[in-house]
Amino acid sequence: MNENYSVSDYGIFDSAVSTTSKITESLNTSKTTISECKTNLSNESVFMGPICDEAVNGFSEVDASVTQILDNFSKISSYITETASNYKSGDESASNTVLRIDSGKINTSTTSNVSTGNETKDKVYNYLASQGFNNAAICGIMANIQHESSFNTQALGDGGTSYGICQWHNSRWTNLKNYCSSNNLDASSLDGQLSYLVHELKSSYPGVYNTLQNVPNTKDGAYQAAAKWTTDFEIPANKESVAVTRGNTAQSDYWDTYGEV
Repeated sequence: MNENYSVSDYGIFDSAVSTTSKITESLNTSKTTISECKTNLSNESVFMGPICDEAVNGFSEVDASVTQILDNFSKISSYITETASNYKSGDESASNTVLRIDSGKINTSTTSNVSTGNETKDKVYNYLASQGFNNAAICGIMANIQHESSFNTQALGDGGTSYGICQWHNSRWTNLKNYCSSNNLDASSLDGQLSYLVHELKSSYPGVYNTLQNVPNTKDGAYQAAAKWTTDFEIPANKESVAVTRGNTAQSDYWDTYGEV
C-alpha cells in the first residue's frame, strides 16, 4: 500500500467522485435548459428576425462549451475513481491514467510502471511518464541528469553553488528549497526534486516544455529533447557542443533502455 496515504484518505477520493457526479448532473440540467431556450428562440425567429438569430447562435456556442465541460468532468470522475481503486488495492504495478489538457479539452493517456533493475532511474522515468512526457522527452531529460549529477540528489557543483540532479544554480537552488518547503517536500529527496523539475519547467521554461510535449517519440526525438534541454534549461558553458554529447547519450544509452518500454 502506498505509504503516503492512510485509510482515512480514501474518503477524499470518494467525496471527489461524488462532487464531480453532482456537477455533471447540474451541467446536464443546464444543457437541457439551453436546448429548450434555443428551440423556443428558433420558433420566434420568424417574427423577431436577426436579433433572435444572434441569440440562437449564442446559445449554440454555449451548448458546445457545456458539452465539452461535461466530457471533461466525465474523464475527471473516471480518473479519480481509478486512482482511488489503485490506492485501495495497493497495486503498485497498476497502470496510471494521466490527464492532459489541450485547448480546453481533457485527454487521457495510460502509462505503466517500468522496472529495469535500476531503481533510481526507473523512478525518474515513471514519474516523468506520469506527467505526460513521451519516452523520447524522458530520455532527453534523463541524459542531461546523467551528465549533470549521475542521478545524485545531493550532488554539489560549481564550487558548491549548484545542487541536485539538475544542478540548480544559486537562485534556482533557493527556488527549489522554497518550493519544497511550501509543498511539504524534502528538497534533498528525489521526489521533491522531480516535483520541482516539472514545476520549474512549466512555470519558467515554457519553450522547453512545449518542445518536450511535441517532440516525436523516436530515437531522433530523444536527441532533440536532450539538445533542447541542454541549451535552454541547463545552459552549461559551450552549450552547443555539450548538447551534441547529451543528445548522443539520449539516443544511445537511454533510448535503448527506455525508448521502447
